[in-house]
Amino acid sequence: MRVSDKVLYNTVTSNLQQNLEKMLELQESGSSGKRINRPSDDPIGAMKVIDYMTAISKADQYQRNIDNGISSLDATESAIATTQDILVRAKELSISALNGTSSASDRGIVAKEVQQLYEQVLQIANTQSNGGYIFAGYNIGTPAYNSSGTYTGTAYPGGSIAVEIDSGSTVEINMTGDRVFGSSAYGVDILGTLNNLKTALEDNNLQGINTATSNLESAMEQLNNTRAEVGARINRVETAKSYLSKLKFDLTGYKSETEDVDIVKIITDLAMQQNILDVSRASAAKVLGQSLLDFLR
Repeated sequence: MRVSDKVLYNTVTSNLQQNLEKMLELQESGSSGKRINRPSDDPIGAMKVIDYMTAISKADQYQRNIDNGISSLDATESAIATTQDILVRAKELSISALNGTSSASDRGIVAKEVQQLYEQVLQIANTQSNGGYIFAGYNIGTPAYNSSGTYTGTAYPGGSIAVEIDSGSTVEINMTGDRVFGSSAYGVDILGTLNNLKTALEDNNLQGINTATSNLESAMEQLNNTRAEVGARINRVETAKSYLSKLKFDLTGYKSETEDVDIVKIITDLAMQQNILDVSRASAAKVLGQSLLDFLR
């Protein structure tokens, strides 16, 4: 078969162009660290990378939800624990006031301390975290209880705030104040009980003191139950957080395996391609540098 000069020219220039393009691809991969720099490099691999990135983005959002939830639940648990300590002291005072040796004057002095305990619980009931009142339900911009001890937040269950911690899985990250501290319409009204105890002490009303003591016991049980529920939620979101951390680690690894280059291999391939390109250039220079007289010899 006769090979014309035009065929020879086209073949040499085509091979040189292909080698230059291959060199460019290797250099681009080496500089970016990516095997896939555009969908056309590997359509299937590019789709997998997009799926991994989407999954990682969702995991990031779930983790942000969890972090906010843990912050709120930790603040809630701490507030309940402190209130429990206060009620223990209130019960000690009420029992001591029922002692037959206590006088009306003694009970009046105890009433002053109970008033301070009331103020402490009211302050705790209006605890703020992340810029909002944690026991106010959806009314996070307004104190959960007013100065008279009345609950002004969103009542349970309408005030429960839930966040998504995984696809289709949610957890409540707050406790409404009426569930924890009670209200006139729900549970044991802790603030009302302390106020009643103070009034009974001031009035030297032994029956009223005894009733308040019984209500304090019920209030302590109420706090135990809510604290246990908060603790269970904290455990759940922390478990979810650990799972998401591992999931993100795995997804990042899969994404890297799909799109990243083997640096050692790319360096080796670059060296080999450089040699091939040098040979191609030398051949092209020899063929394309021939003149018409060379072909007439």
